[in-house]
Amino acid sequence: MVLIFSQKADDNLASLVKSVDEVQKTNAKLGTVVVGVSGVADADFEKLQTTHKLTTPLTVAEDKDGPPKYSLNKDAAVTVVVYKRGGAVHKNFAFKDTKSAAEKAKEIAEAAADALK
Repeated sequence: MVLIFSQKADDNLASLVKSVDEVQKTNAKLGTVVVGVSGVADADFEKLQTTHKLTTPLTVAEDKDGPPKYSLNKDAAVTVVVYKRGGAVHKNFAFKDTKSAAEKAKEIAEAAADALK
């Protein structure tokens, strides 16, 4: 499972999501969800979905700071948590902006694939 929390819905986020989508296409056991936090609205994700045709579900957190149990860093524009089967955290990433996250998209996709082993 890959959870991506983002404070922005832009082309850089779409690039990151597409990298993880590629892993998911060949690994049906991988689930991925993008959660908008800190002001990301449904309309932002609808525009992103229309523009980029993403297959990953996009949703907006009820609490603008994200689910409380995750204690997301408010200074991180993007937080990615990769879980192994059974719920243990395999890897996590935090980025100050979506561009930095997009630059590490390959590494995140590799972590997702590795978590399935």
